Amino acid sequence: MTRQPNKHFPRSVARLGLIAALAAGGSDALAQSSVSLYGEIDASAVWLNDAGGGRQFQLASGLIDGSFWGLQGSEDLGGGNHAIFRLERGFSITTGADQNDHPYYVGLANDRYGALTLGHQYDSIHDYLAPFTLTGGNGGTAFAHPFDNDNANNSWLARNSVKYSSSSFDGLSFGGMYAFSNAAGQFAKNRAYSMGANYSNGDFNAGAAWLHANGRGSTESGAYDAVTLPGTNRNTFDASVQTQNTFGVGASQALGPFTLAASWTRSIYSGLTDTETGLPARSIAFDNYEINGTWQACATLSLSGMYTYTKGTDAHWHQGAVQADYALSKRTDTYIEAIYQHASAGAPAVINSMMPSSTSNQLLFAAGIRHHF
Repeated sequence: MTRQPNKHFPRSVARLGLIAALAAGGSDALAQSSVSLYGEIDASAVWLNDAGGGRQFQLASGLIDGSFWGLQGSEDLGGGNHAIFRLERGFSITTGADQNDHPYYVGLANDRYGALTLGHQYDSIHDYLAPFTLTGGNGGTAFAHPFDNDNANNSWLARNSVKYSSSSFDGLSFGGMYAFSNAAGQFAKNRAYSMGANYSNGDFNAGAAWLHANGRGSTESGAYDAVTLPGTNRNTFDASVQTQNTFGVGASQALGPFTLAASWTRSIYSGLTDTETGLPARSIAFDNYEINGTWQACATLSLSGMYTYTKGTDAHWHQGAVQADYALSKRTDTYIEAIYQHASAGAPAVINSMMPSSTSNQLLFAAGIRHHF
């Protein structure tokens, strides 16, 4: 996925070669196969000016990346071919609850032609477009566009998915995904497919992606769960969606220690049904315009900021955010951030992963610590 280090890409520090060798049944496998154990723990103290009508102080898990652990492995099959796998599991550092918000897959890769994988995976929005948003980079979870309507923060991963990711050809990479419905006799019910591409030339990067889903949230075994959308009186509701189309473009330019990026995404949800009441709801569309920048002030300190304007069918949202991240070591960093969101026309102001505000405004301050292993 990326222009700056992907927040979800494993930082491998431990090679479990012995396990790989035993699993393969011989010492030859030690040189040809590897398994890496990695993960991240992220916890923060959060102050929210309005959460359902009152101020809220809370200890939050994963305000930037989400806490998780994972295993990633590769077996050399010869001729530039590899068998690969990745297993990750998210969890709440505050409650210990499991969270099914990370990928797991198995597949084959070729050094020249790319990789084909099967499992529970990120879509092309995550891989080729999200890197140009701050939520898809070092900003993280709370920096998402309202309701994460374009999935730039990968709030949902595709179940039952087959995915191809190419190698880089003179700076150009591309890929696509198809997620099966798994419904007997209903091939298109709760299925999804996506495609995207990225071009990199020195300090310049650009990308584009498209995601299409049919009947999302209409079955429990299909590609995607229901999606949270704005309702009336500053409320939200979970909706199954007959047709979803999300697409967009983004670009970034590095200027020494400063990186400037911009993106535009559009998400269209039609044929909505409230999953709780079963009643139909109006279709809704979102256009998200974002500009963001990151300054690597020194080896240990980075400063980031963004502004997003989101135009919905009947309302709009303004969101601004800043973040400072200080590295205590190569594996541990601390951060502080502030996010403000304003909504119009009675729409809910709701910073991603927080409770909706009872007014048109919501303000968040947070301080946290992360450790990578």
